[in-house]
Amino acid sequence: MNIIESKPIGKIILNEHTPKRSTRIEHYLIPYYQRGYRWDEENVTALLDDIFNFMQSDEKKYCLQPIVVVPGKDHNGDNIWEVIDGQQRLTTLFIIFKYLNKPKYQIIFEKRDKSNDFLEKLSEDHYSDENPDFHFMSKAYKETKKWFEKKTENDVGFIDEFNSKLTKWVEIIWYQIEELADIEDENERENRKIDIFNRLNIGKIPLTDAELIRALLLSKIKHGLSDREAILRQSEMSAEWHRMEQELRNEEFWYFLNNSPLEETSSTIEFIFKLIASNSDKRYSTYLWFEKEIKATDPSVEKIKAENLWKTTKEYFGKLKYWFKDDTLYHHLGFKFIFEKKPLETVKSCIDNANVNKSAFKKWAIEEVKEKIRGINLDDINYEKHTHELKQVFLLHNILSVMNAEQNGSNRFSFEQYKKVELDGGWSIEHIHAQQTKEMKEEKAIRKWLDETYKSIKDIKETDFEADALANEFENSVEVLANEVNEMRQSQSIDFNAFNELKLRVIEKFDSKSIHILDNLALLSFKQNSSLNNAIFAVKRRKIIGFDKEQQFIPPATKNVFLKYYSDNDLQPFFWSKADKENYVNDIKKKLHPYLTPTT
Repeated sequence: MNIIESKPIGKIILNEHTPKRSTRIEHYLIPYYQRGYRWDEENVTALLDDIFNFMQSDEKKYCLQPIVVVPGKDHNGDNIWEVIDGQQRLTTLFIIFKYLNKPKYQIIFEKRDKSNDFLEKLSEDHYSDENPDFHFMSKAYKETKKWFEKKTENDVGFIDEFNSKLTKWVEIIWYQIEELADIEDENERENRKIDIFNRLNIGKIPLTDAELIRALLLSKIKHGLSDREAILRQSEMSAEWHRMEQELRNEEFWYFLNNSPLEETSSTIEFIFKLIASNSDKRYSTYLWFEKEIKATDPSVEKIKAENLWKTTKEYFGKLKYWFKDDTLYHHLGFKFIFEKKPLETVKSCIDNANVNKSAFKKWAIEEVKEKIRGINLDDINYEKHTHELKQVFLLHNILSVMNAEQNGSNRFSFEQYKKVELDGGWSIEHIHAQQTKEMKEEKAIRKWLDETYKSIKDIKETDFEADALANEFENSVEVLANEVNEMRQSQSIDFNAFNELKLRVIEKFDSKSIHILDNLALLSFKQNSSLNNAIFAVKRRKIIGFDKEQQFIPPATKNVFLKYYSDNDLQPFFWSKADKENYVNDIKKKLHPYLTPTT
């Protein structure tokens, strides 16, 4: 089984297992199938800056990216490491040590003897652009020299301090592939190495924390088992791993817990490892935490620790799955996760609070929602001052509307669809009746407004308005306005002033006179909202129905608004009436009442 551990840089130069050569250092073979050294000045400077920044910090250790090696033998029968991944870092570190005139390992480029000789002789007096290897090695040395000359200008001890920190406290993740040792056929073994190289390099798929943790656990749990027992135990763990990985790839499950895109996640189980590990966001910190937790002088103790961590992983997964399956926890925790700036920490706090019976945890989850909307007053909330609070209110209203729906089929709010919209432009607060917006002066947009408005009002009769609308003093009837809109849409040119005066009269005709308060607001995506600007209710209704037919996600309560769901006796489709408004707000208040703190 493969070996994985973190090693100080000094240990990849010389360690207790280094062969006793004439110069006792480790040897690294760069196989023929890899391209040569290609790091430019920016890569070299970035590595040096990272190490320097670590020196200035309070951190005890700093970890570089992994190197992947396969053990082999040189012509003398001594151990040599074939580098499958990590050539660029190893070569750059070699060049740094060469400039510092400090002990270093040896690098051997297979079938590129000139590159071997050039790297050994590389100095400020020995640059060359004869081939790509020479060119990039020369540039790396020049950049290293330039960087150190600036740092040592006023500090004679900097080089010794840098070398000490680099060799003792900067670590590299050492991934030693042992599985190839069982392959007797040399060609098959070579092909397998090339396959691994292609995956890590050509495919641009770096080793993730999850892959490193998997290798670590698999390597530790086999201790004390026979070969057959080890294979069975590792196969069992691999099957459990695969099941959890696949279940977390269920998009509804993933987006219930996460606010980040699933397609950008190479391993979903890594989310659980991050929950378990008490670590930072630094590169490979999750793996390093697991390695530290498992590390012991006794392999049998390491096995127990690895088994316990795997058991914890399964327990965490079990809790997350239970939350996802239970409707009460799914909706209340899902609401909580959306508004947290650090969702991973929030999920971890939920796990910490879940060590009670199921009933008590559900009560806790409900209280967390109450805490989220504490202090919101539905009678005072408005568009101009409380956008964030309105989003909370409308999201919770949508969730509760789905939870309480008496219908067949799904009764779960889709956090997947909600978060996909959040990632693709976000959510906004839509005015059910149009705002008194700025004048329109772009002819294409104007003609679109005229076409959409005419289609929506051409068949409306004045008698279709109910009493509260007719009580207002209207300058024109619907029929007159529709004729004016039609006449203007058919004209060869548009008089902008005349259009904006007509638009204002149309909006006022269909406006219920409440703009920025709860009864005239709903939740809609920014992209959908932008296409509804300046539109009257009847136009918006047609578009919302169109979005729904296209299977775009419309929050269920928003859909209910435009389908006139909240008023049984008011079926006219073109006006958001006083009754509609009252019933809509009453529904919000009724559903949110158990969660709102009383106002004084």
